[in-house]
Amino acid sequence: MRTLIIATSLTVLASACDSIGEAPEPPVLRVLSPQRSLIRDGAGALTVSGTVGPNSEGVPVKKITVNNIEATMGIDGTWSAQIDVKPGATLINTIALDEHGGKAEDTRSVEAGALRAPNSNIDNALTTAISANAFAKIASAASTIIKGTDFKPMLASLNPVVDSGGGPDCLYAQLFVNDFTMTNATISLVPVAGGLAFSAKLEGLNIPGKAKFAVACISGSSDVRVSATSALISGTLLISPDGMNGFKTDLASPVVQLQGLNIQASGLAGEVLDMLNLDGLIQKLAPTAAKLFMGPMVNKALGGLGGPKELMVLGKTMVLQVSPSAISFDPQGGLVTLNTTMYIKDTTSKGYIFTDNGMPTMDPGQGLQLGIADDLANSMLSQLVATGLLQVHLPADGGSFDGNEIGMTSPPMVSADPANGMMRLILPDMTSTFTMLGRPVGKAAINATVELKIVPSQSGYGIAVQLGEPVIHADALEDVPNETGLSDDDLATAVELCLNSQIATVGALLGAIPLPSMPGGLTMKDMSITSDDGYVMMKGTLE
Repeated sequence: MRTLIIATSLTVLASACDSIGEAPEPPVLRVLSPQRSLIRDGAGALTVSGTVGPNSEGVPVKKITVNNIEATMGIDGTWSAQIDVKPGATLINTIALDEHGGKAEDTRSVEAGALRAPNSNIDNALTTAISANAFAKIASAASTIIKGTDFKPMLASLNPVVDSGGGPDCLYAQLFVNDFTMTNATISLVPVAGGLAFSAKLEGLNIPGKAKFAVACISGSSDVRVSATSALISGTLLISPDGMNGFKTDLASPVVQLQGLNIQASGLAGEVLDMLNLDGLIQKLAPTAAKLFMGPMVNKALGGLGGPKELMVLGKTMVLQVSPSAISFDPQGGLVTLNTTMYIKDTTSKGYIFTDNGMPTMDPGQGLQLGIADDLANSMLSQLVATGLLQVHLPADGGSFDGNEIGMTSPPMVSADPANGMMRLILPDMTSTFTMLGRPVGKAAINATVELKIVPSQSGYGIAVQLGEPVIHADALEDVPNETGLSDDDLATAVELCLNSQIATVGALLGAIPLPSMPGGLTMKDMSITSDDGYVMMKGTLE
């Protein structure tokens, strides 16, 4: 068995064949245990064993290593090594070296963790830390947005905003607000213990409306207008979890200061004016309008994403349920955690490998930081396998074969690299079968690791998860005789052509993970990715 480790680039098969030079004939290496695609209940010690023999020239085998741990070799050619398997997905890389530099490799996967139903709720699947500086940027964006906001549908359910006298009868007054506009706005959001210190200076405030009334049983109606040069609204914006609705907001202890108040209500009797209390209309409406505006904006920025929602991803209907589990504030910023369930409708999966997570250490710096639990991604990936979208058939013009089929034997997993703790995607122990007129003429086993990247989302707001450059481990297998006329190395190179299609499909699925969307054209800059305690950690600043 021979192995080739390939840094991915879409190369045509012919150029791949030309690029591979002569190498010393390798030893004859066989890994007998564990079997490919092993799934075990938990992490811990694992014995890897097999046999090894000299090549056709009889060159003695020098040593065998398994994940850089030297194996014990017997005089009969048997060998074994014990490695430590971490929770999640691990690639087992076995290398046999002989005295003349001949090298044989075998790479296979093992996945360790508890099997869970694919539509299970994932506690604390998403966590977001937002700095005081980021809240200032969000407030600046909100200042621009609020000027163009149509408040009519927001305020419609409040009408009549004044209902005095219990009418219609012989003496009553009602006020219906038609609109709520302004010429300019400046909003401030400052995190404090328990919430956000909120202030909004609204300039050129204009509230047209209509009064309906009756005096001495004589009814009537009249247009009215209340305006102000400026209105300063302040208070503490309280934000709390509201189940599938995301977050609910309330403006506590609001204070409204007015300048240049002007009331136009000609033709109304004094009794009607007293009942309408137009002098206090702005004090009544402004805090309500601020709360109605800030609620959706907070949900958008904090990732509330009230649900359930249905999204179309890869031609499949994905059901998304996100509910906040906790939110807290202090002068440095805010911290939000979200429980999430995501599943593909009408898809039956065997489940996914769950690994215990802690809570990551959150540090937004001067921007924000997001953590995505690996279990969220792995639940989605297990369902992707069940759809059959990762079963790839690619016509190929290889001379002695006309097709290549890749099949999944285990679900892909997002898992930490034991060497550096960074999260990466592992595509474990796939099979690649080369066919000619439908008949197998060669077969390889494929394991691939793919780095995770973050990029601006397609909308331009927020961020999205993207797959980077993979590294492929391809082992030509012996259960189908190689009739392609290609060397084992060339046959292994050819799997790239199919694998890139699978990586694109997985990338599209991971891109559907719900992440906060920044309002008002704000974008994430200076983005970086790390990992912490089972979470993919993404960090950046807002501009």
